[in-house]
Amino acid sequence: MFPVLIPSGQAAVALDGYVETGANSKMFSEALISLHVSNTPSCPKSGQDLGDYPQINKQFPSYTLMAEIVKQASIGNQVVQVHMKWNPPIPLSKCLYIVMDGSDFVGNPYRMSAQLRLTTVNADERIRADIVGVLSDEFLMSPQRLETAYKVFHVIRDMELTELYGNVVAIAGEGAANRIPSGAWHVIHSVYIQRGGCPQFPTDGMYTDNQTLDKFIREKNTERLHSVTLHGLRNSHPNLPFYFAPVSPIALRVGDCVIHGVSASGPEGKKDLPDDGINTESQIGMEVVMK
Repeated sequence: MFPVLIPSGQAAVALDGYVETGANSKMFSEALISLHVSNTPSCPKSGQDLGDYPQINKQFPSYTLMAEIVKQASIGNQVVQVHMKWNPPIPLSKCLYIVMDGSDFVGNPYRMSAQLRLTTVNADERIRADIVGVLSDEFLMSPQRLETAYKVFHVIRDMELTELYGNVVAIAGEGAANRIPSGAWHVIHSVYIQRGGCPQFPTDGMYTDNQTLDKFIREKNTERLHSVTLHGLRNSHPNLPFYFAPVSPIALRVGDCVIHGVSASGPEGKKDLPDDGINTESQIGMEVVMK
């Protein structure tokens, strides 16, 4: 954990730069590098390690301004660009802190770094913009057939959606090289609004591997906001930003559903050879203005 102290009364309008990881082996590795806004006057010490997120949240409760997921299965560095904007600006406290959480899971040296520039303005207390991080999740998908998964958020208070932002990543294991003809696969991340309810998704949370749920996409009360396609080749690890800013704020009413959908597909593998699944993850935040 690494603290970032700023003057009081500020609000965030942009965040630019990059996060980076470095691995010394071809083993699978991943890191979640995140920027948090403290809800208390206390701030962590530079390099402080509390062990896990429950302890961090207990000692330094916060909301997440940025979270970037980085995955790789190769030697060398992996760089993910960060370019985020918030309109209206997001109110900040005097203490922000960066959490670097990553490993190659076998104990080899593993490097994480962040080079970020935060742009702020004086906060306007008349406008209350919030970050809702409900569309972030991780799925293990089978590309040998079209498979879908969903993360669902039920709107329980009227609000306006002003932005979707974050990144999505996917990575396939060594067995992906067995696929024919070229070892190609892809994963699509999309965000939808279903107006007036989503009975196929009775509660908030994650739904997987049930193609009967896909019908809502074609219904008249469903609107697709944004999609990003990750194109993979064998055991590659594509990583792309997920950013959508509507021309004007989108009204969300009580009973509406915001749905993050993921689909994966790829060719069949050669007979009698193993096929690895695809690990895909989203870190997507919603900026909303409560009504």
